[in-house]
Amino acid sequence: MSAEITVTVNGHARTVPAGVRVREALDGAAGRDTIAARVNGKLIDLDRTLDADAVIEPVAADSPEGLDIIRHSTAHLMAQAVQSLFPGTQVTIGPTIEDGFFYDFAPPRPFTVDDLPKIEQKMRELAKADLKIERIEVPRAEAAETFARMGEKYKVEIIEGIPEERVSIYRQGDWMDLCRGPHVPSTRYIRAFKLTGVAGAYWRGDERNAMLSRIYGAAFATKEALEEHLKLIELARARDHRKLGRELGLFIFDPISPGLPFFLPKGAIIYNELIDYMRRLYRRYGFDEVITPQIYRNELWHASGHWDNFRDNMFLTVDQEGDGRIDSSADGWRHGYAVKPMNCPGHTFVYAAEKRSYRDLPLRIADFGRLHRAERSGALHGLTRVRTMAQDDAHIFCTPEQVSEEIDLNLKMVRDVYTALGFERLESKLATMPEKHLGTVELWRETEAALGRALDRNHLPWQENPGEGAFYGPKIEIYVPDALKRKWQLATIQLDYNMPERFDLTYTTSAGAEARPVMIHRAILGSLERFIGVLLEHTGGVLPFWLAPEQARVLSLSEKVEAYAAEIAATLKSLGFRAHADLRNEKLGFKVREAELAKVPYIIVVGEREAAAREISLRRLRGPRNETMALHVELSMQPASYRAWREPRNETMALDQLITLLKNEPVPS
Repeated sequence: MSAEITVTVNGHARTVPAGVRVREALDGAAGRDTIAARVNGKLIDLDRTLDADAVIEPVAADSPEGLDIIRHSTAHLMAQAVQSLFPGTQVTIGPTIEDGFFYDFAPPRPFTVDDLPKIEQKMRELAKADLKIERIEVPRAEAAETFARMGEKYKVEIIEGIPEERVSIYRQGDWMDLCRGPHVPSTRYIRAFKLTGVAGAYWRGDERNAMLSRIYGAAFATKEALEEHLKLIELARARDHRKLGRELGLFIFDPISPGLPFFLPKGAIIYNELIDYMRRLYRRYGFDEVITPQIYRNELWHASGHWDNFRDNMFLTVDQEGDGRIDSSADGWRHGYAVKPMNCPGHTFVYAAEKRSYRDLPLRIADFGRLHRAERSGALHGLTRVRTMAQDDAHIFCTPEQVSEEIDLNLKMVRDVYTALGFERLESKLATMPEKHLGTVELWRETEAALGRALDRNHLPWQENPGEGAFYGPKIEIYVPDALKRKWQLATIQLDYNMPERFDLTYTTSAGAEARPVMIHRAILGSLERFIGVLLEHTGGVLPFWLAPEQARVLSLSEKVEAYAAEIAATLKSLGFRAHADLRNEKLGFKVREAELAKVPYIIVVGEREAAAREISLRRLRGPRNETMALHVELSMQPASYRAWREPRNETMALDQLITLLKNEPVPS
């Protein structure tokens, strides 16, 4: 080892003694909020030593890497506090998640939310103690012996699965944990955290294993960032789509059919309006809709590769004319049927129904068929994780030369849809080859590169999502940030050369030869159930006018004007608007409040004065003032966007004005 090495920091190189610590090598280049460093591209602790030339980049606490380190260190701090307060508790794993962390414990008794304040207080005491966090490396066998003596059987199991001969342990005070790191230099760097919940979790996610107690928490670089996050959590609770679904009468769940929603009439309106919108878009972009079977023989799923890669998530059923058994083994595809979890294999039969020429391509087919997936009960979550769904699913069969143009077309559709639905920003990832996959590595690399070029060509910045492609091909993932700063993966475009091969699909080229088509899998909204859940939370239930289950509600002030109120509602209904008359003998304030809670965009009030003048008083959702207009005038006013019906205006107008105003509400085409 050389006595001196060269380190480069912020573009400036200098010579330092070998064995210098990273913190010293930075020599003032690191600010007070530097908590780690990237050395030759690898994140490491500030106290690590350097034995070779290195390029060093400081990692700030509020950077994405810094936040991840803070959250990981906060998970360790929580585990130390838990084991201090609850002797006999074993630790398992404590990874970071978006905005926070969790740690799974095996305690003498399950934790409850009542335990969280005490744990938090202990964490603050440990943070204030400024315990130095040290990294040590030991032989794997020694680590296993150490944790076995401590009674940490889960840690021993983890160590036994590590292939390396040496492992790293992090120590803070008299507590230690197996970990790769890096971590903050000491506990005083952990300043802004909050424990947010408890849950049960199976060890290694397997329901056959022991049930553990999971504690969730949030951690940030500053208290201000944490406070903003906690406000968003409270807002998210108020906007929880399960809560809004009950309050607005959109959907219900029942144990009689776990994980499968019942859409009520108002919810069905939203569902069908989204489908109608996508159908209008399909006509414009040249897609033909098909209807395909719900149940197929398992030999289909074997041919497609789903039997080997997806059968644990499929509902299997028997062949009533066969031996009457369900066989979920590797060779079970020879018997029985399965309810389809996706449309793509069935669509290959639509393609193969006719002999295809290059002149027939691209063939774009869409399907709103119902899908079923056997999700684990612990993974179910309202509409965002269900066991039945419909997707705005489409498959494009095209020549290799048409791939770029077809991907561009579908990316344009994605932009059209999300702009129309009020999502202002999209983010993209390229999901690459998973461990279990069909086809050669070379083909995967070619298709991944093609999708990357498509994203670049369409000016969509993207990141790689390693190993998260579908088993049959890589995919573009579109993430939609919502009003609560959460990111939802919704749209996807997948490039597949494998399924046409497995189903022996061909077309005749211009030279008269047979060639293999390429298959593009595409969904824009994705699961309609999941999208509705996301949209409800994004808007707080205040949907665009064209999606609102009830678009106008007429409120009568007295019995004397009931006939006029009913006439207005009937007129609006006859014109195709979803309108309702509230003729109950209740106070106006009560009726208005109910209409506002129901998120009705247009609240129309009529009293004796309005009836005499053939006018109405219009209150737009959440508007603090009333405005009167003639009934024939209101609908001639065009709002700039769907947000207009939230502006603080109440108007008096004629009925035909109201009709013109409603007719001019934007509806995506």
